[in-house]
Amino acid sequence: MYRWVNEEKRRYYQVHLVEDMFGDWSLIACWGGLDSRRGGMRSTVVASHEAGFERIREIGKRRKQRGYRNSTD
Repeated sequence: MYRWVNEEKRRYYQVHLVEDMFGDWSLIACWGGLDSRRGGMRSTVVASHEAGFERIREIGKRRKQRGYRNSTD
């Protein structure tokens, strides 16, 4: 699990790279407010484990540009 937090906007974004029982990989993204129950979720199928980590690196770069920082939750 990877998680980014923007304390100023009180928002979070986290992703999970998971393999299902058929060997397919999916990237599960969740986002929302730190102080509310509002948020969303999206599941995206990726071609491989490596492709999933590449997407996570891209997401991390975009989160950093938008003022988020890595979180160890």
